[in-house]
Amino acid sequence: MNNLFAKLFLGWGLVLALALMTGCTATNQTSLTPIANPTVALTVTVPPSPTATIATSTPQATPTPTLPPTQPNVTTAAGKASFVSENYPDNSVLKPGEIFVKTFEIKNVGNIPWTTGYSFVLDPAQQGETLGSPAQIYLPQETSPGSNVSFSIPLTAPTAPGTYTVYWTLKNEQGRTILIDGGPQVWVKIIVCDPNQPCNPPAGGSGTSVTANGVTATLTGYSSDSSSTSVSFCMTMPNRDYGPAGGSVSLKIDQQTVLASSGGSLNPGCFEFEFPVGAVELNQAQHIAVSISQVRILGGPNDPNGACQTARSKLMSQYPGLDFQCSFSMGGYYTNLQLPAGMTETQAQKIILDTIEGAIYGPWVLVIR
Repeated sequence: MNNLFAKLFLGWGLVLALALMTGCTATNQTSLTPIANPTVALTVTVPPSPTATIATSTPQATPTPTLPPTQPNVTTAAGKASFVSENYPDNSVLKPGEIFVKTFEIKNVGNIPWTTGYSFVLDPAQQGETLGSPAQIYLPQETSPGSNVSFSIPLTAPTAPGTYTVYWTLKNEQGRTILIDGGPQVWVKIIVCDPNQPCNPPAGGSGTSVTANGVTATLTGYSSDSSSTSVSFCMTMPNRDYGPAGGSVSLKIDQQTVLASSGGSLNPGCFEFEFPVGAVELNQAQHIAVSISQVRILGGPNDPNGACQTARSKLMSQYPGLDFQCSFSMGGYYTNLQLPAGMTETQAQKIILDTIEGAIYGPWVLVIR
C-alpha cells in the first residue's frame, strides 16, 4: 500500500514538473523580442583589434644608418667642395731641395658657410714623405656658399731624385671630411730630378694635358742638352691637315719667352719643336712650360677658292658691309676688299684668313715644371 502511494505521488510529481516547465518556456518565447541580427551584436561586444590599431598608425621614419668605421666620416650634401685651380700640377719637375709653395683654390658648393675652423689635414704619405708640410692648415678666411677660397702650403722637395705625392683632407670643426668633387683629398705630385741630368715628365701623364676650344694638347717628351731643348706633344685636331701655325709655339722660362727655332710634324697630330736654350739655363729656372697659341690648316686648304667662297658667304652675313672677291694667287686668297664701318684693313685680313684656314686659338700651356 505504501509502495503504490509512493509510485502515484512520484508520477503526479513528474506530470506537474513537466507542466510547469512547459509553461515557463511558452511565457519566455512570447515576452522577448527576437534578435534580428545576432552577428552584429557579437561584433559590437568584441574589443578593438590591436592589429587594426597598428595598421592605421603613422609609420616610423627609418633611422639613417651609421657609416662603418672603414668609411670616411663625411658630411652630408650641406658641406661639399669643388676643385677650381692649382699651381704645380701633377708631375711638375723640381730640383733636389727646391723650396716651393703649393696653392689650391676650391669652391664651397654646399649650403653652409665654412669658418676659419675648417682646415686641411695632412694625410700619411705612402713613402713617409711630407715635403715639410704642416700637420694642419686652417682656411685663411670664412667662405660662404658659392664663394672660392685659396690656401697655400710651403713645401720643400726631397734631395733624393724620385716621384713624391702628399695628400690633404678638408675637415670641418667637428673633424668630419668635406668631399671635394666626390673625393676626400687634394694632393701634390712632384718629380725630383738630378740637376746634372734633366728628366722628362711621363708621357700623357696627369697634369701634362690641357684642352681649349675643343682641342686637347698633351706633352709627350722633353729633353735638353748643352745648347738646345726639344719638346714634343700631340694634339686632337679637326683633321690630319691641322697643326700649330708658324710662330705660335714658344717656351716659357720664368718670365722669358723663347720662340721655336725649328720643328714640324712627327706624324698626323703629333709634333716636335726645338728651342735655342740649353740645360744649364733651364736648370736655373723655377718654372718651364711650352705654349701653343693657335692651330690651323697647314699650308692652307686643298681647295683655296672653294674655302674662300665659303668664308665669304659666312663673313658677309656676320659683318654687314664686308666683301671681297675670291681669287687665289701668290698674293693671297682674295682681292677687292671692302670694309664695313668701324673695321680696319688689318682686322678684316685677320678675320678672313682665320676663317679660310679654320684657325683655332688656345693657348695650350703644357707645364714642364
